[in-house]
Amino acid sequence: MENTYAALLRHLIKFSGIKLSSLADFIGYDVSYISKWCNNINHPSSKYLTRINTCIASFISDEIVKQNLTYVFFNEFQINLSQHVSAEKIKKFLFDEINNMLFEAYYRENNTVATDENPAVANNCQQKTIIGRTNIKNFFITEIATVLNNITDDIEMYITGDIITLLDKQLFFNVFNFSSKNIDIHIGCNIQKLSNENLDFIDKLYNLFNHYIEITFHIHDDKKFQYSNIITVKNHFSLQYSLHNDNLIDICTYITDKTISADIYERTCEKFTADTYLIQPINDIELIKFRSFFYLNNYLLLFCAKGFEFFLPPQAFKNLLSTSTTYQYSSDMQQTIQNMQITWEEQFEKAHIDFILPAANIMHYIEEGQLSYGEIAYTTSPQERELQLQQLVKSMKNNPHINIFLLGQVQPYNKDSYFKLSYYSNNKTAYLKKDATFCSKNNKNIYLIKDFRLLYKFNDFFSTTIKKSDCSKFTADDIENIYKKNNALLHRIWLQSKQPV
Repeated sequence: MENTYAALLRHLIKFSGIKLSSLADFIGYDVSYISKWCNNINHPSSKYLTRINTCIASFISDEIVKQNLTYVFFNEFQINLSQHVSAEKIKKFLFDEINNMLFEAYYRENNTVATDENPAVANNCQQKTIIGRTNIKNFFITEIATVLNNITDDIEMYITGDIITLLDKQLFFNVFNFSSKNIDIHIGCNIQKLSNENLDFIDKLYNLFNHYIEITFHIHDDKKFQYSNIITVKNHFSLQYSLHNDNLIDICTYITDKTISADIYERTCEKFTADTYLIQPINDIELIKFRSFFYLNNYLLLFCAKGFEFFLPPQAFKNLLSTSTTYQYSSDMQQTIQNMQITWEEQFEKAHIDFILPAANIMHYIEEGQLSYGEIAYTTSPQERELQLQQLVKSMKNNPHINIFLLGQVQPYNKDSYFKLSYYSNNKTAYLKKDATFCSKNNKNIYLIKDFRLLYKFNDFFSTTIKKSDCSKFTADDIENIYKKNNALLHRIWLQSKQPV
């Protein structure tokens, strides 16, 4: 009698001459599972043991009867017949004997056996399964959150789950407070589902990017991996899970074994390719030449979350351009920046441009003068801001299709309440730009939107924003009157900030 389940299973398979692949197909498991059972790496889960043993016994007993090896089998496995068994009942008897042998071998190892449900016994707790959504929720809040929050080196994470579902169910991100300064998270998105989503999804997506401004998100079409159900973090752990029909996780297996987790990571990340990008993070410098063509379109929608880099007077732009040498821009790149400024000036005369400015943002800019022009951080002087305002009014009078919308955001009281993500669209191409103030130097600060469905939804989202009750439209006359009325106040603010007027 074999002492272990693995030894017995190997003996049964060898005796009957069946193939592992044939047995695996019959049971409905991958052949790798059967191989692990035979090699005593894992054992079947106790939860499914009855079905598995029944299938094995049925498949092997059928094969033994077909080969007319029944009595040879009894002799091989030292089974004594206490009574004569008819030919009609011999198969049932054979099945019962094999099934009983499997159960006895399984439980003979008692609680020391590693199973698919609890393999940690055999590999020093490097793998465990959590069952039940409440248990899984607690597991994410405690163990997973603790692991991720304590990682200080770079984090590279791949999530095959759908971003729409994650945001809808408020799963995963809301329990983390990352310590790492360099975090890349790749997530799938179901294109078919995206087409049917309303603007609530864009609101949630923008808020996710805005809240976790220091994280670099990569959004991919999930066509290559939508059934994988994997979360994997390079050099740390992997999770495999199953979803209930309400899209909540009801079973997940947590794997910390370095070899297995690394294999899962490699197999998963190779499915996230350049051609699957829906939203791709890039460096601002990569976008400079692109912007010259971007602003040639006759419709622009611009949500400015930091400063106001448009309508700069010539002297301010000259000073800004000289600052570009600090960023090691080549002469060719500086020429591109100049060309972009010329393009802007031409567009200000004819294009339809909707500027959306958070009230707190524009007040801060009027007081401090801080803006971002590409990767260049620049602070305008009070004189430059005054000339910029005058140029804005002049351009709006010359081109009535330039609109200023002021979003009545309350004064931010902490880092989380700021708008930190700008949006630029020309109706054909669009991108989101991070406020570098909130990011580390290694962050990619541009999200290039590469899918037209996402672009249209973002456009609709911001177009809807200007129709809300807390968003006010200002004409050239409105701005001019406000400027004249508050001119003295503005100069006092600038004097108080100790900047030369």
